[in-house]
Amino acid sequence: MKNTKYLILLVTLFLGLSACNEDKWLEEEAFGFYSADNSYVSEDQFNAAVTKIYQETDQYSTWSNNANFFISLYTSDLAFGANRQNINLNNYGAQLVPGNGHVRINWQRYYSVIANTNTVLGRIDLEGTVFTSEAKRTTLKAEASFFRGYLYKYLATQYGGVPLILEEVTSAKRDFVRATQAEVYAQCILDLEYAAANLPDVTELGDEVRLTKAAANHLLAELYIIVGEYDKAIAKASAVIDNPSYELMKTRFGSRKDEPGDVYWDLFRRGNQNRSSGNTEAIWVAQYEYLTPGGGNGSTITQFLGPGYYNIQGPDGSNLFLGPTTQNGGRGISWLAPSDYILEDVWTDSPGDMRNSEYNIIRDLVADNPNSPYFGQKMVENNLISNDNSLSKLWSAIFVKTTPINNFPEELFVDASTGEVTRNASQTFSDHYHIRLAETYLLRAEAYLLDSKPGLAADDINKLRERANAPLVDGSDIDIDFILDERARELHFEEFRTLTLKRMGKLVERVRASNPWYNGKFSPELSTIDEYHSLWPIPSQEIERNTEAELVQNPGYPN
Repeated sequence: MKNTKYLILLVTLFLGLSACNEDKWLEEEAFGFYSADNSYVSEDQFNAAVTKIYQETDQYSTWSNNANFFISLYTSDLAFGANRQNINLNNYGAQLVPGNGHVRINWQRYYSVIANTNTVLGRIDLEGTVFTSEAKRTTLKAEASFFRGYLYKYLATQYGGVPLILEEVTSAKRDFVRATQAEVYAQCILDLEYAAANLPDVTELGDEVRLTKAAANHLLAELYIIVGEYDKAIAKASAVIDNPSYELMKTRFGSRKDEPGDVYWDLFRRGNQNRSSGNTEAIWVAQYEYLTPGGGNGSTITQFLGPGYYNIQGPDGSNLFLGPTTQNGGRGISWLAPSDYILEDVWTDSPGDMRNSEYNIIRDLVADNPNSPYFGQKMVENNLISNDNSLSKLWSAIFVKTTPINNFPEELFVDASTGEVTRNASQTFSDHYHIRLAETYLLRAEAYLLDSKPGLAADDINKLRERANAPLVDGSDIDIDFILDERARELHFEEFRTLTLKRMGKLVERVRASNPWYNGKFSPELSTIDEYHSLWPIPSQEIERNTEAELVQNPGYPN
């Protein structure tokens, strides 16, 4: 109340002093609310703005599910949309068009975050900004630069050349033009080189949530591969790999290390993604805080990839299972399903591979409905699944890295004695890797191969295969397809698979070979994919409202 009285007094005084000067009175000046002029002044305000960029990037890249991350799975060689053929982007030829909602939403979301990075970078050095130290100012600039490089890398890989906006847009603008894809990648490299030079090392970082030099160097390794500068890619990957603070996890660790499992299983248990768990492999992790306001939405890959096993009926027509349970991975609906490539093919030449162990890919379940005559029997081994259950919706396999199996929050239990859980047992309830060291080894292996050093590429791949107890390889085994296979074995349902296939020039070939909507397994009339689908179309809405310049459409698509 006292503050209100003071505010009224100040306003009255101001009115009295300015009444004689009408022009002065009409000038706007913000005092008691945030405006564009006073929202970016203090260190706390800039820190809040950068924190928001973290949150939005996680939201749109990781937690947005079928609007982004899941698209990169079911339109690839790893998985397929299991509902029906002509839905979402199951059929590139029919659905991947300029008016598609996913095409528009991803463009708009990523540009909205880029706009926020430009605001931070454009205002952080203005006169009147106040920081406790220049080092803090520089770190925030480096974080914003990292995100701009990361976001433009996505856009360039997905859409090709895109408008390159590097300054804050403060008024309506309808004359955007496309930079070339090469120009966009060059800008990404500039932003990420600045980030790598000015972000802290992990040893200097008190907050494990924030970005480090390693994250920037990892992305630079990928970008230098894209632009064909393999020596630089090797150097950037080596800067991460040779940092003694990072190491592949080779022994059991974390919250459930005393339970049956293996170290690959440990990497994906709730609470094990950050360095505080003992994990030296994590480089950049999307943060999720259960039951915390603003703590993220969590990944629903548990639901969307998990099979609907709880609806499986035995030969007598009765349910084999009580319902969704914690021991069977929660409540899956199999909106997308794994391909035969990741279920079987990729493991053929990798016998004994830990990443394919019974702890990491569950291929059979024990009937747990005590009212079923098949109670206690394995359903696959005993051929209990009827033919009606065979189209992946009810059963394929459970990829344990995508579910907190036997570790759902206690609030979700219907009956703790049987393990039954509610329909809300549909998230990972855990943090999610953006980058971990295993991928850095794979990037360096790729750079070595392209630099005509297959022996060194094999050495890096063997680091992962040693950890996985898989047979070792030599340089004569390594080609781009082998590296893609190794990425599938190590990074399945983690990486943006279609982006990897696109930048390696393998999208169309791999989708035609392994996605069952395209190779004839499920559809006598194949879905179609052509070379021009390696880039998404420019959204029609963006073209239509860009009235003062031509935003050229990608070849193969109608305007």
